[in-house]
Amino acid sequence: MLPALRSAAAARPRAALAVAPAGAASTWLAARSQHTASSSAACSVSSLASARLHARTAVPWPAVRSEGRVFAPRRPTPFATTSSWYAAGLRHRSDQASSSTPPPPPPSDLSEPKASAKVQQAASAPPSAPKAADAKTGSLPTRLLTLARDRLLAMASQSAAKGAGTDAGKDATPAPTFPDIRRLLSLASSQKRRIFIALGLLIVSSAVSLSVPFAIGRLIDFFTTGSSSLFGLSFPAVAACLLAVFAIGAGAKAGSNIMLELAGVRIIQRMREKAYANALRQEVEWADKGAGDVVSRLSVDTNIVGEAITSDIGDGLRAGVTVLFAGGAMFYISSHLTLLMLAVVPPAAIGAVFYGRYLRDLTHRTQDAVGAMTRVAEERLSGPAFRTIAAYGTQTSESARFAAKVRDIVALQTREAYASGIFYAGTGLVGNCSILTLLTVGGSLVAKGTISVGDLTSLLMYTAYLGGGLASLTSFFASLMRGVGAGARVFQLVDRVPEKIRLGEGAPLPAKRGTIAFEGVQFAYPSRPQQRILDGVELKLEPGESVALVGGSGVGKSSVHALMLRFYDPDQGRVTFNGRDIRSFRPDEFRQLIGTVTQDPTLFEGTVAENIAYGTPSATREQIEEAARKANCQDFIRELPQGLDTHIGPRQLSGGQRQRVAIARALVREPSILLLDEATSALDSASEYLVNQAIESIIAQGKITVWIVAHRLSTIKSAGTILVLDKGQIVETGSFEQLDRPGSRFRSLMAAQLEASGPTAVGSESASDDAAPSSSSAAAPVRG
Repeated sequence: MLPALRSAAAARPRAALAVAPAGAASTWLAARSQHTASSSAACSVSSLASARLHARTAVPWPAVRSEGRVFAPRRPTPFATTSSWYAAGLRHRSDQASSSTPPPPPPSDLSEPKASAKVQQAASAPPSAPKAADAKTGSLPTRLLTLARDRLLAMASQSAAKGAGTDAGKDATPAPTFPDIRRLLSLASSQKRRIFIALGLLIVSSAVSLSVPFAIGRLIDFFTTGSSSLFGLSFPAVAACLLAVFAIGAGAKAGSNIMLELAGVRIIQRMREKAYANALRQEVEWADKGAGDVVSRLSVDTNIVGEAITSDIGDGLRAGVTVLFAGGAMFYISSHLTLLMLAVVPPAAIGAVFYGRYLRDLTHRTQDAVGAMTRVAEERLSGPAFRTIAAYGTQTSESARFAAKVRDIVALQTREAYASGIFYAGTGLVGNCSILTLLTVGGSLVAKGTISVGDLTSLLMYTAYLGGGLASLTSFFASLMRGVGAGARVFQLVDRVPEKIRLGEGAPLPAKRGTIAFEGVQFAYPSRPQQRILDGVELKLEPGESVALVGGSGVGKSSVHALMLRFYDPDQGRVTFNGRDIRSFRPDEFRQLIGTVTQDPTLFEGTVAENIAYGTPSATREQIEEAARKANCQDFIRELPQGLDTHIGPRQLSGGQRQRVAIARALVREPSILLLDEATSALDSASEYLVNQAIESIIAQGKITVWIVAHRLSTIKSAGTILVLDKGQIVETGSFEQLDRPGSRFRSLMAAQLEASGPTAVGSESASDDAAPSSSSAAAPVRG
């Protein structure tokens, strides 16, 4: 059976080149070259996206500009991900059907799916050894579809088994099922008007295309019998009618392609916006695991889904109509007629070259737009930026920012839709006209007796149509299954619900100022549940109080900070605000009370003013300037080319300047609590001095509760109370003067830091963890 199937599939390109019009041949060649180039671009782009997202670097997304630059990805990438391997295997089955070479193997780390024995047998059986029953029973189309179905189901299961990367548990992508197919098709409901119009035009264009062999047969009869009329009309009138019909078919094809492309990009737009918005609403724990291949799901997988429910379904319907009505057998053509047909190849090829250049430029711009969108997603979904978004409650504005980037891509893809629709319709029109010319000349040869009538029968054309239709059906099912696998990955991201911390759920805050307390808090990170970070922590922060937390490296200082922001919930005990567990409040509303500054603050692309007002869109110009003044930003801002309106990126300011902008950002929202997590640890002395001046000014005013996590002596001396954290517990409490005594844990931390890096820090990583705390120091809560 396989040799027959391979011959049928291999007949598609040969039929297009030997029998079908030259315009159709150039169309096929252009589509093949575009598909190959797109796969290469997608491989590099999606691989780089995953690497950057896992690494959480600030390196901007490259606009891949190298020799032989390829098109933007529109198809899945070979070997970049498991679903990409699946697509590569399907392409191998389609493109290499005439050879005995097996499909490329999956990556070595691809685990076997838990599929049924029948599916596993179908997936593992070599292509040259089909079941005996299949080889002997059923028609050619039935056997072809059976083989394709078993193989594709097995490959789709393998793709889904590995589709979620390293995520485990609820983040693992389930194998695609028939409900997934129904949900995939339900996405088309939002674009049903365009799709129904496209399908109607597709039927019209298919009917015109399928009428060509019939018209050819009638023309042959007209010339061989010597009739004076055809259908009651003279030959010029018939030729004019046929040209009009061909023009109608070309217009219907253009309209169908444009409508399907537009429906696809709109569906992709909606899926990307929903998936991205839901990703931003996930808990910080999800981002700390690494966002996995979220960027790939937002870019490559959504493209696959959009094409599967629009263009691929259209291709499948067209192929089904062709296979249903086409039939016949193929005969060889005389050398004279072959040369006549080949004469139109050079003009068609030139047209394909110009179209390719235009499309290449357009796809370059589209790729740049996709890169801009991916940069936003990569930057916002990285760990530090995700924490900033969660702390400032800017999920809505970030979703709108991402939607604007997606709309830029939609505008470029709309132009591509019109260009491709017109090009392919034009080549089809040229091809059909060449057929008319070919048969006109061939009819003359028949009348002269140069060739026989049987060489120009309609069966010849129908045979070519049948071969192409069968190959297209195989490709359609492959594309549909590929879309189902990609859709499962996207739906998982769209449907994911945070396990514990959900934005918008909880009671409103009773007041904006109050006391924060830790009551017997025990905590271990979900990724390391056996390693307890905090063990019975007790502390209290009164309104307007300034408290510094010091300790060795890895003792849990930043974990206290994260629990205050409710990035995590304690395993035991509770964190309270005015006596109520903060788990009872809405997380996004509670975080509005807090301004936070981290060791490496995140700045986004935009102006200095926009970065200061980030998370506080209602901030006025005067409030921004006042916050900048309080944070000691005014001097360096005045030196910038456009002051507050100077456009900056994530790394265009120095470390000290970024820290002061972050402090201004925290102050402009007028927080009740200011959290400073190692805000000066990475700064030089001059920058540290300016930042400390800003911190001391805030503490002196006494209007904001200031929580300082630090190890530098210059930073913690200004705090009213100092807590020493060791082995997950508060072991010492007091002012700087009270703790700076012989035998104290605080003194040992300070001495170790002075020895390691000079008299500007205390409690560095080199601090001795085994120094005994003072026996006179009790682990007691801090009280104002």
